[in-house]
Amino acid sequence: MNSRLPQRGTNGDRAKFAENFVTSRMAGFKKDMKICLTPILSETRSGPTHAYFPALASCCGTLEYLSALYTGRVNGLGWKDVYRWASIYLPQPDYNSETIRILVQAFRNAVAHRGIASGVWTDQKPGPSKGWRLTWKIYANSTRPSIRIIKEDGVIKNDPPWECKITHRVHIHLKSMELDIRKGAEGFAKDFISKPELIKPFYSCMNKLYPK
Repeated sequence: MNSRLPQRGTNGDRAKFAENFVTSRMAGFKKDMKICLTPILSETRSGPTHAYFPALASCCGTLEYLSALYTGRVNGLGWKDVYRWASIYLPQPDYNSETIRILVQAFRNAVAHRGIASGVWTDQKPGPSKGWRLTWKIYANSTRPSIRIIKEDGVIKNDPPWECKITHRVHIHLKSMELDIRKGAEGFAKDFISKPELIKPFYSCMNKLYPK
């Protein structure tokens, strides 16, 4: 791929660069996920384990990156910006607005700041989900849908220093999430050719990522 950003090329040249840029990023994403999801023997329990949260961080970071290229903004992106991209390029209703909101607020933010999701996350958004207490279970496999929010009234006893009530559990399947993101990004990359309105926000984002 020619890494030089075409400044005076035709829209076709600039669209082709954008397509190649996204495609090359997905090659890196695929490599990172392969490393994270390669099983290794656990030192704390029997059987293999995986780099679950680095893989989840890579998924969330890639979703945010693609959303930045779609919106033309780098800073101040929120779950609604991620959903704008996901609503077009990810399978629906698997990645509906509530699923994306919880993925970003409960997982992306926690993993970015602490490297691991909270043991129990309490939803504060006004509405039917206010007060939900969510915990998680993360798998390396390709079961679909890649993320499900399942009602589970119970108490966590073993991990925390006290009993913690939960109302829901989020099940995340990392391989299927990776495949969904890669397929969505492939469609996004191809759209630069047929949807010229995508080129302006892409290059607006490029100007922030690679300031002149």
